[in-house]
Amino acid sequence: MKNFRITLPVVNYKKKPVSVGVTGKRAYVEYNDGKNFFILNNRWLMFLALLIIYLNWYSDNPPEQVTKVYHIYQNEPEQKLTAEEVFENEDFLLASNNESNSKDQLRKRFLLEKQKLIFSYTTKAGVSRTDQLSAKELLTLNRQISELFQNMILGNVKPASHVYHFFTDTADLNKLETALMEQAKFHVPASITLAQAALETSYGRRIIHNNYFGIKDKTGKTSKSTTTEYYTAEEAKKNAHKIINKKLIKSNGKTYYKCLVKDNFEAYRSPWASFRAHSIFLASNSRYYKLFTGGKNYEAWADKIGSSKHGGVGYATSPLYGNLLKSIISRYHLDLLDH
Repeated sequence: MKNFRITLPVVNYKKKPVSVGVTGKRAYVEYNDGKNFFILNNRWLMFLALLIIYLNWYSDNPPEQVTKVYHIYQNEPEQKLTAEEVFENEDFLLASNNESNSKDQLRKRFLLEKQKLIFSYTTKAGVSRTDQLSAKELLTLNRQISELFQNMILGNVKPASHVYHFFTDTADLNKLETALMEQAKFHVPASITLAQAALETSYGRRIIHNNYFGIKDKTGKTSKSTTTEYYTAEEAKKNAHKIINKKLIKSNGKTYYKCLVKDNFEAYRSPWASFRAHSIFLASNSRYYKLFTGGKNYEAWADKIGSSKHGGVGYATSPLYGNLLKSIISRYHLDLLDH
């Protein structure tokens, strides 16, 4: 008889696989990557060893109740599958989980439905990435994703009314859709764009000159607005002409001045113009190149975009800026829009 080996990865002893096999007329059991090797001269002993291993595995892995079975026939002709059919197995796995109402299951369900949409559009267009879609296709796709997020996620996390209105009101701008479009064109995570807009405007309750991102007007041509900045002693001295009042604070072993200042902020003709200017501001400013080195991980972006006093690129002066962004994104699951 030819030598052969049967490896049983599902049978483990102390988290290490057991292998059994036949060599000539002798059987063997191998364990711990060959460090433990037992030869069984009698094939009945081999059979007994297999039986013991099988019973041991069976006791830990009883057969499950199967409510839906998928058959694969090798001789059937290859067929093109629709987006729905491609993800059918995943649908079944999610539906069979008893904790389908949990936030974790809700997130998984959304990501699955979002991926179905993306797969459908990219496959139909014959491309591999969403940024390769035509402007019309991309707009339609992102509109559907934003509607899905609104209905499936925001509708279930139950944010305060002003927060829900900020993210979903489309009178002046569809913010979800726009953030997705900017993400495809400029690779700024949609979650970061939305969280910054929410933070800088207090969820739309303080918007001046259609400026959603607190971008300053370096020309000084716009009217001044009041804002809060966090300065070191040197920065406070340099910007003394802007400061209305200041308060000394200490944070993480560092000393700052929390200052109420008057400053000039950019004015935009529309909310959309502000969102586009924000994308260009980040993508074209060498100061922010580090933001794009870690993909679309929102936590990495939030940590890097914050105060330069804490190792960030200095988009804002607040030492809490990055943590506030992460809090907004996590609370409203905005990272689900990133891809």
